[in-house]
Amino acid sequence: MRAATLTRRLLLVLGSGALAEDFLVGYGNYPYDPVCAQSCLQAFRPYLLNCSNFEAAKKPFDPLTPATSPSCYASDAPFLTSAAWCLNTKCPDESIAKLEAYWQQGLSGLKTVPPRWAYSVALDKVNPKPPTYQLTFKDVLLNQTSLVVEASYLSSWNGMTGLYNEEVDESKFGIIILVVAIGLPVVLTWVRVLPFAQAILDRINPYLVYPSIFGTFHTRPLPFLLGNVPTIGQSLYLAVFIILNVLLSAVDYKSLEPNAFYLTQYKEVVNYICIRTGAFAFVLMPVLLLFSSRNNVLLWLSNWPHSTFVLLHRWVARLFMVYAIVHSITALRIYRAFEETPWWYWGIVATVLTVALNVFSGLYIRRSQYELFLISHVVLAVLVMVGSWYHLIGWYAYLGKTIAKHNTLGYELWLYFAAAVWFFDRLVRVGRILRWGLQRARVTELGGGYLRVDLPGVRWGAEPARHVFAYFPTARPWTPWENHPFSVVPTSFLQGVVVPVPKAAKPEPHAGDEEKQLATSHASSTTPPPTDEAGVATGITLFVRKSAGLTSYLKPNSSLLTLLDGPYASSGSTREVLQCDRVLIIAGGIGITGALPWVHSHLNLKLVWSVKETGRGLVDAVDLGRVATKEVRIGSRFDLDALLAEEESAGWARVGLVVCGPGSLCDDARAAAVAAGRRGKTVFELEVDAFSW
Repeated sequence: MRAATLTRRLLLVLGSGALAEDFLVGYGNYPYDPVCAQSCLQAFRPYLLNCSNFEAAKKPFDPLTPATSPSCYASDAPFLTSAAWCLNTKCPDESIAKLEAYWQQGLSGLKTVPPRWAYSVALDKVNPKPPTYQLTFKDVLLNQTSLVVEASYLSSWNGMTGLYNEEVDESKFGIIILVVAIGLPVVLTWVRVLPFAQAILDRINPYLVYPSIFGTFHTRPLPFLLGNVPTIGQSLYLAVFIILNVLLSAVDYKSLEPNAFYLTQYKEVVNYICIRTGAFAFVLMPVLLLFSSRNNVLLWLSNWPHSTFVLLHRWVARLFMVYAIVHSITALRIYRAFEETPWWYWGIVATVLTVALNVFSGLYIRRSQYELFLISHVVLAVLVMVGSWYHLIGWYAYLGKTIAKHNTLGYELWLYFAAAVWFFDRLVRVGRILRWGLQRARVTELGGGYLRVDLPGVRWGAEPARHVFAYFPTARPWTPWENHPFSVVPTSFLQGVVVPVPKAAKPEPHAGDEEKQLATSHASSTTPPPTDEAGVATGITLFVRKSAGLTSYLKPNSSLLTLLDGPYASSGSTREVLQCDRVLIIAGGIGITGALPWVHSHLNLKLVWSVKETGRGLVDAVDLGRVATKEVRIGSRFDLDALLAEEESAGWARVGLVVCGPGSLCDDARAAAVAAGRRGKTVFELEVDAFSW
């Protein structure tokens, strides 16, 4: 019974913030200000008034139907005079204007129900002064002007001060987490403009940025599809972010005794942990959605690639899950009496679905059932947001708070932010699709499981490192929402136009070695690409390697309905690569699609391309006649260490290394770049454009 009474008092004070607004507590929202006045009112709340509902008082506490209504508090003379005298004696440092404002908005518990007397009028009606009757804990009815119980006032003051301090910490720490999560990529990008910063980065990249934290695994998964390993650079960001969250989850818990809301200090601290972990989970929600978005503003403000943000998204999701679990476990210790309420059920739904979302996002699911993963991921994410919303709104309602009345504790702002990120991304996606409209693609079979998709109605620039998400709704009509990312190459790049050898380029010692090189001056395709009136190929081209899912349904077609969401940048560091003295492009298989735009962006480059035996049709479809220095191998790979050593021996000070291809090739190239960079003879600016799950 004692615990139930304390919980009742806690819910009363949470629901009675007079000057609360729907902002973060401590930042435009001051629900218990002034605390002295709020403590006076809370010390009188346990007592019934002459206008109270005595039958309701006999029933279990329900804040939706309290025994004493706001109108009763606003009109009862003994309550008004007792409260006025308490404010007069306990709030000597507060201005009369502030006390009058609080009195009008907070005395009854509802802003819309003002008291019948102003504070100064109620104070004048106190007779005698000071009051002679001293309330005790044994009293049930407040029916005359009375003095507050000092112990009750102190315990109420301690309880509200502790709650307020905790809620301010949640707001402050939440802002810190959000600023660090979003701001760190931007700061680390723009630090390059500082004097000597580039020289320092060149030295640390092979040690603290490029390498994987476990062997050479990064793009390719760990054995048994356990997942993808972050690089050291990504791990440093994750370490800073996770340590920050752990510290902010563990510090600055202040217990004040005696306390009107908690039997023990243990329960007080557990309640604070419960509230803080729930708040931090809400803080991470917009970060989660931002990192996974195609239209992530950080892609425009930093040079971090989308693949990095997706990897960080997965780790932030795991941290979000931990917060949700801890919040639920601690809630069982404090709020078990409310396990039959709707807001409790919605909290369970949100937590269970959060765990399911993480479990079913494993690489083993993404590899085997990508389309199922994609649609279930979106549906579960939406349901987690819905569950969180109704959990919060239901809890507010139980406290007598509503968003419409602007008397909340501000937690919904994090959900608003998350929803805004999600809707912005979706809106821009729809805008991109509408911009390009309905396209008709020509699909050509190249053999070996490769397809060429020409889209003559689309004219994009020749910038490197770009991709598009393509929808083929009629290829698989029962799942028209399915889409896949593809690297983009302008169709004109596939014509046999010979470009003179740039004067800046040095001849390669193996350029004429027929065993290592195939001079590719083939026709662009067995089926000529679409051309304009001048005979120049127009539009864009996608090369597709058939696999499970949507691409397995693509067949030769002269007019396949296609929708395009793009183009998107695959990387934000193209400028750093193009500023190098030399660019070495390593492509594997269908990665040539991502490599070709680089060929037209730098005067001094070398292209090496390895293709499986089954990819001969792909080689025939790509004309490399305009590439001055190139090597193509069918059926074997290049010695990557030897390639980089060759660039070092040529004396280049700075080489941009671009890798486009499968995960194993990208990871091997990364390891070779790390080894070469640590030798220190040449600086390698690494850019990886991998196709992986």
